[in-house]
Amino acid sequence: MIVYEHTFPIPAIVATLSTALVLGAFTAWKFLPRRWLNAIIFLLYALVLSGMGWCLLMPGLKNSLTQLRKPRFIIALDTSQSMTLTPSPDVPSRWTTAQEALKRPWLAALASECEIEFFPFASELGENIPVANAASLKPDGAATRLRDTLKKISDRSAGLNVAGMLLLSDGADTSEALDDWAGTARNFPIHTLRPEPPGGWKQDPDLRIDAVTTSRRVTVGWKSEFKVKVSGQGTRGAPVTVQVFEDGTLRTEVPTQIPDEGGEREVVLELDHAKMGVFSYRVFVPPLPGEKHTEDNEYVLNIEVVDARNRLLYLEGIPRWEYKYLRRALLSERQISPVIFFTGPDGAPHGGTPVGNVTADMTPQQLAYFKIIMLGNIDAKELGAARAKNLVKFVEDGGSLILLGGTKGWTAGGLVETDLGKMLPVRSTDVKTIEGEKPYPVKLSDAARGHPAFAGDAALWQNIPPVLSLFTGFTLSPAAETLVTADTPGGPVPVVVTQRFGQGKVTAILTDSLWRWQLGPESGKAKPYDRFWTQMISWLLPREEALDGLRLELFADRDQLFLGESLDLHARIGTENVPKADSVEAKITLPDKREVPYRMAPQLVTLPSGKSFPGYGLPFSATQPGLYKVTGVAKVKGQTITSEPFGFFVKPYSPETVPRPAKVEVLQAISAASGGKFFENLDALNDGLSKLQLHATEEKLAEYRTLWREWPVVTGLMILLAASWMMRKFRNMP
Repeated sequence: MIVYEHTFPIPAIVATLSTALVLGAFTAWKFLPRRWLNAIIFLLYALVLSGMGWCLLMPGLKNSLTQLRKPRFIIALDTSQSMTLTPSPDVPSRWTTAQEALKRPWLAALASECEIEFFPFASELGENIPVANAASLKPDGAATRLRDTLKKISDRSAGLNVAGMLLLSDGADTSEALDDWAGTARNFPIHTLRPEPPGGWKQDPDLRIDAVTTSRRVTVGWKSEFKVKVSGQGTRGAPVTVQVFEDGTLRTEVPTQIPDEGGEREVVLELDHAKMGVFSYRVFVPPLPGEKHTEDNEYVLNIEVVDARNRLLYLEGIPRWEYKYLRRALLSERQISPVIFFTGPDGAPHGGTPVGNVTADMTPQQLAYFKIIMLGNIDAKELGAARAKNLVKFVEDGGSLILLGGTKGWTAGGLVETDLGKMLPVRSTDVKTIEGEKPYPVKLSDAARGHPAFAGDAALWQNIPPVLSLFTGFTLSPAAETLVTADTPGGPVPVVVTQRFGQGKVTAILTDSLWRWQLGPESGKAKPYDRFWTQMISWLLPREEALDGLRLELFADRDQLFLGESLDLHARIGTENVPKADSVEAKITLPDKREVPYRMAPQLVTLPSGKSFPGYGLPFSATQPGLYKVTGVAKVKGQTITSEPFGFFVKPYSPETVPRPAKVEVLQAISAASGGKFFENLDALNDGLSKLQLHATEEKLAEYRTLWREWPVVTGLMILLAASWMMRKFRNMP
């Protein structure tokens, strides 16, 4: 099929060429003698015009083809050491069963109808290799990251026609504390196979601690939860006790039951922290009578108990847009430790962050823990007289209060009508909520240009996103200071107002759409929403308690590993304008109490979210089992900065070699959540996969070839021009 790709209008092309042809004919008729050579010259002229018209139309030859694209089928083979396990010598190992599955006829049947991709995996996902190479693989992986493997395969296959996947594994994941990830929905069906016959394991007495989950940094006076995952078998009905020791002293214990045939339990223990410092905790399960493997009966970790002096309490009503963006901004603030409550559907406060033993009661004792209180969209009745009275005393004694208000907080029956009214920077007269067809532009007042909440580069505050709503009708208190105003048809209206009261400070936000500062196109790189809250909070905090910007943070990609494995330690200096450190060291205290310094090299640190920042790194391989303690030390411009301690625990064994049944329930959950099938044996697998309905997809392709700039056209046009020129010269024509 011939197509034309010209952009110049056809009528214009035809008109231009016709005009040239008519003028040429008229000139030839009027001025050239009637001779046959002149007729040939005019013919050549007409042919040249025709060739130019052909080129101006830009013709091309386009052919459409339809191809059938075969679907893909993925095979993932677990090559970790646990695949070598077997219940007894006369039962094939999991590895043997997996290899046998790849020899069945289903594979040849599928290979004729789809493209087979084969991935071995253990601690890392391998490259796609031919299935024929499976026989040469060895099950020698020291760990299994099954969850990560499935995610990586899913990411690689995004947008492709994948008919399904066969997962040959025992279901164990040595990097995950819990197995709830197995129920995640997938992009394609995943089929699994029971890797060993059921009920073949000899139930020797054995208990083990699989994982301990808790916060490694808690606030003094708060409680923390220890979630301990315990598994085992051969208990003969005896109770299993989970104990927690603090620096050698038993703090708490909880009994549980594990079936004699085997199983796992999650036990939750609570501990309070009355003192500040770094404490060592040992989670221990007393061995069963006759238990041979006792090295996995304990787990040791460090917890740092701190006094987060700059604590902030945020009480919101029913969550709204402002809550969504403000919560995110508060959690990203390094200078505060936020505790957030919101009102749920039942009318009761719920934790928007971990709250420990803090409630939303705002008693004088609890308020003493905080430096800033934020009140969202709640009215006078919800706040209550007692809490309002306590907040007045809180501000008088030096605390800071921010009122975000809203339709309930600023209108009739709102916060102004409580005891808070006497210390607010605004007084209520006839408050109205206004929302225009267009957003209201905002700008800084003259007072704001010298205020700490808007300090820094003045150019960054030139273009602030507008707001969508305003609360008007207030009168300002004598000591009030307006920082931000909005332009309305009736004149400027206050948006952000502050004042000092007693020894404290109070700020009122007279709009419920300040969150627009986060999204507006005017924000650009200035990020006015984050800048405003960072600098406002900094102003509200007492100066003597402002955190030092040169703070060294130390962290790792995980906090538990097995003997022989390695982890990556990372550090960064916690400031926006990161200074170049003269040196950064990680002082690692080994389980035998020896302290060894390691130099950390500058590198770009990438978080799992994909965000990167300049930092320092150190790969570390553990050679001893036990608890490790790491402290970072940096020297910046002659100043020494020490990080808070970080701890990690090295288990003395690899779970890959511990005799235990395969995690069939994990394999079943993976197949059920993805729409795949769980096969009880090799025959069922061969029959099921041989009958899979595969569908090829049609893919349309277009072949295109230009016709106007092909060499015959260009050559012919040049020949015509040359012939015309030569004949004109032969006739002595200009």
